[in-house]
Amino acid sequence: MSASWVTFLFEAANFLLLAAALGWLFFRPVRDALERRRAELEEERRAAAEARAEAERAAQQARARRDELEGSLESLRERVQRDAEAERDRLVEEARSRMQRERDTLERELVAQRRTQARSLAHDAAFAAKEIVVALLAEVAGPELERALLKAACGELEKLRSSGPLAPVVVETARALEDEAVAALAQAAGVAPDGPRLRVDPDLVAGLRVVTARGLVDASAAGLAAHAEQVLVDRLDRETASHD
Repeated sequence: MSASWVTFLFEAANFLLLAAALGWLFFRPVRDALERRRAELEEERRAAAEARAEAERAAQQARARRDELEGSLESLRERVQRDAEAERDRLVEEARSRMQRERDTLERELVAQRRTQARSLAHDAAFAAKEIVVALLAEVAGPELERALLKAACGELEKLRSSGPLAPVVVETARALEDEAVAALAQAAGVAPDGPRLRVDPDLVAGLRVVTARGLVDASAAGLAAHAEQVLVDRLDRETASHD
């Protein structure tokens, strides 16, 4: 081997040793630093991934919470709307019921007022009719009228006597009766001739009124007029009620 090759090989060996020494002295700390940096970057990437994952979980939780709140708000909004509609319907129904009650009350008051007015008019008309009857009977009062009323009273007493004794008997007349009339009444009532107790009442106008233990027999002009008044009042009341 020539000297040049030996020198080349020796220099190459020296270079390799120098490179190895430099690699061990310089490149290894750099490599270690790079490894550490790579590890740090990996750790940072892992931490960043975990942070992103945590942020995603937090975002998902936030979205779920938002959706839950939106659902709750929607339910609350629907409930409030239902409550408001129910309250509105209740108020409307209450107002309608109150108006109906007021209308019914007003109608009842109007009906009562019409009935009162009609009844007042009926009583006034009946009273006027009574006064007319009394006046007519007073105008035609005489023996014929007295005999007719006496006959009517005797007929009613005989009917009344069929239910039992009539004593005591009280006879009220517009003027004093003759003995024949008293006897006829006593016979019709089934009592002794001196049994009836006599009483004069000019307000009867004409005729007589007999009070017995079984009831009253009124054959007086005042009684007839009062009966006519009551019949007229009852008729007018029925007509008023039928019109209502």
